[in-house]
Amino acid sequence: MAEANLKRVLLIDDEEGIRKVMSIALKDAGYVVWTAESGEQGLEIFEREQPPLVLTDIKMPGMDGIGVLRRIKEMETDSEVIIITGHGEMELAISALQLEASDFITKPIHDEALFISLKRAEEKISLKRQLGDYMENLELKVQEATAEIQRISDFQGNLIDNSLDGIVAGDEDRKVVIFNDSAQRLTGYGEHEVVGRLTLEDLYDKELVDLWLSREREQEDISSDEDSSYLDTTIQSREGKKIPIRLNHTILRQKGQKMGCVTFFQDLREVRRLEKRLVQSERLAAIGQTSATIAHAIKNIVGGLKGGMFVVNKGFELSNQDYLQNGWDMVQRNVAKISSLAMDLLTYAKERKPEYRLAEANEVAAEVVELLKTRAAEFKVSLTLEATEGLEPIAMDVSGIHQCLVNLINNAIDACWPEICGHERGQVKVRTLRHPDWAVCFEVEDNGCGIEASNKEKIFSNFFSTKGADGTGLGLMNVQKITREHQGRMEVESEPGRGSVFRLLLPTGPSKDKEDLNENEYNSEENAKGESHSVVA
Repeated sequence: MAEANLKRVLLIDDEEGIRKVMSIALKDAGYVVWTAESGEQGLEIFEREQPPLVLTDIKMPGMDGIGVLRRIKEMETDSEVIIITGHGEMELAISALQLEASDFITKPIHDEALFISLKRAEEKISLKRQLGDYMENLELKVQEATAEIQRISDFQGNLIDNSLDGIVAGDEDRKVVIFNDSAQRLTGYGEHEVVGRLTLEDLYDKELVDLWLSREREQEDISSDEDSSYLDTTIQSREGKKIPIRLNHTILRQKGQKMGCVTFFQDLREVRRLEKRLVQSERLAAIGQTSATIAHAIKNIVGGLKGGMFVVNKGFELSNQDYLQNGWDMVQRNVAKISSLAMDLLTYAKERKPEYRLAEANEVAAEVVELLKTRAAEFKVSLTLEATEGLEPIAMDVSGIHQCLVNLINNAIDACWPEICGHERGQVKVRTLRHPDWAVCFEVEDNGCGIEASNKEKIFSNFFSTKGADGTGLGLMNVQKITREHQGRMEVESEPGRGSVFRLLLPTGPSKDKEDLNENEYNSEENAKGESHSVVA
């Protein structure tokens, strides 16, 4: 029954004043109240209205409160009776509690004590009703639970047999006890060749098994609920194909004791194909979505070109050399903007792989710094290079990294423009650094206007720009794209009014096990050189 249905009270008291005062208090608290001046009248109302709560005075002419309590309990309802007693009536109150009265309150009656007793009675009724519902449905619940257990048992049995993932389970000695259909289809090996004959060490490369064993030892040394480890790798089928898989190795325990282990591996060939299509589709969708932004940028450039042409024409008309020079400078700047916009758009839209060659990080950085010194001087910005000596050459796409540095340094110069940052001493420092986790770090630091914290997560995506009409957001999007193509990472530190630091981190070179593989590449000679974890019979 809903809680609102419990807010119904029958008040029985032979004193009219008490009935009126208590009725007002109860109604103000949201209760529906019936009143009776005698036990007999109260029972008539109770049989008609069936209120869940009864308040009755213990001493009344005729049928007293004890009699009312007895009669209500004989009706086998879930209603609760609260006895109202005076001082010196404690023995009667105790007798009432023995007859299963919910509670008793003493006169003079205080609202706080009254409502505490009513709340307890309501909770008791709710619990009784819940218990009654539970007992009524217990047999049905048992049947449902039994059916659910059977369903789960059947499901678990079918799960192993029909799982799309390969499942290989080993006992406490790591001997294979399960080698399901998907594992057989994926590897080409039959169940009879593996189950009871091989251990997990026989199935997988020693490097992978050593990794699992080390993790198991770590988990045994410390209290941990994480008994699973994931790995994206490849396996070699009976036919020699290298198949990309995602493998999950799980330790099986019972009461804290290791009972065995199981590996699940998922065929990632279709996932890899879909990922490549998704990336390409998202890139094309992003280009279409931002057509209006690009059109707006072109419109602004065209406006600048028209302005330059107007100044040039005015220079011819007035034979004014200054007009001619200023107008021509405007035309040149806007032509450069068009070229930069077109190149950025093509770079972002084009599907490409880095063309790796060994190169010196210092040489690439020095070339870009020298290229942009003139532009920095125009903006009254000091551009310097701090190169770390002795850096080893690394494999990189030189033109791609060159483009990244051009974008990062140009953005840093723009951020230091006096009209934006508010000071006349703009500084941009380009550094090449060693890094403990990466082959090389290119760092571009400026003391410009900085980036708001809310914008730091947006600057590499969604054509976001803080330059207003002068920016399209393509520059940093291309930086992120080229960095990811190198399997590198971008990091940003910035504080509004203090400047920014952009770090481009590169690995030693391309890693075959990290590159996307398509179906035609599985059997290629190039993939045969990559790392794999083979299955042996």
